[in-house]
Amino acid sequence: MSLTIANSGGTLDFYIGATTDAFRKAKQVAEQLLGAEGIDVLVIDEAEMTIPKWGVGGYTYGPHTILLALDPAANIDTQNIERTLVHEFHHAMRWRGAGCGGNLGQMLVSEGLAVLFEEEVFGEAPFFAQGDITDNEIAEARASLYEPQFNQQKWFFGAEDVTSWFGYAYGYQLCRNYAISNGKRASELIEVASREVLELPPQ
Repeated sequence: MSLTIANSGGTLDFYIGATTDAFRKAKQVAEQLLGAEGIDVLVIDEAEMTIPKWGVGGYTYGPHTILLALDPAANIDTQNIERTLVHEFHHAMRWRGAGCGGNLGQMLVSEGLAVLFEEEVFGEAPFFAQGDITDNEIAEARASLYEPQFNQQKWFFGAEDVTSWFGYAYGYQLCRNYAISNGKRASELIEVASREVLELPPQ
């Protein structure tokens, strides 16, 4: 796996050391627990792609490429760089089998497993997976699980009056329920079919 920091303008100078160290730690964990390999990570200065509370954000472009965005104007807790990388490494490995998109249900499971993997590694799920969501929102989401077209902004980032981060919180609930029911960890569920998780009755 490789790390490239796009920093010709020098705006990320302050975070080069912390980012390199976070990559090393996340890489080691992902290799040990997921068998991760063959992944390129590109780091850029792009505030609009980051989680506002963190100043860090990530996006996985399939099985081999991760984009890590930093906001150098934010007061970044460098462990959140490592957290984000751990999350995205889980996505990259899941892309190689079950996949991460296609419909709302698949994305809920993909994000749920990735935050569950953060919990496995760091001892707790990130804040955006622990928010309160409503029964009405859950019912509306479940009615749309298998439709090929869905509004990602609505379900994952709080558009159209849906609770912010709903998709992460509900996905985490679903995947945690499945993991507990089957005595498995997120690192052991890379290949699990989304429908198997989605259709398990709540415990």
